[in-house]
Amino acid sequence: MTKDTAADAPQNDAPKLAPSEEAALATVLAVMLQGHKLTVERLGERLVRVTAGAGSRGVEVGCRRRASDGDRCWFTWGDSPVWLCEADNPTEAVLQVKSALRTVGTTP
Repeated sequence: MTKDTAADAPQNDAPKLAPSEEAALATVLAVMLQGHKLTVERLGERLVRVTAGAGSRGVEVGCRRRASDGDRCWFTWGDSPVWLCEADNPTEAVLQVKSALRTVGTTP
């Protein structure tokens, strides 16, 4: 039996990229929504689909920069420029998502 050394370990010289601010904020929102017992599916780095559970319709929420607000991050409905709220206020986003889920209801 040989002992592994640092020289034996595979080398990966590729630079590690930090997640984008939008991705980090989408993750914060996803965790908060899960804390409210909602089902969250990651659709992309900046996009999540949220449902109230099996058989319920869902909504998609993204995070993107808003040029008209100094390039600050905002949550959006889907991956569109339909602005939900500023991303520095995820509690407001949770309230709006929960309200939207009550509106869309369940699948027939």
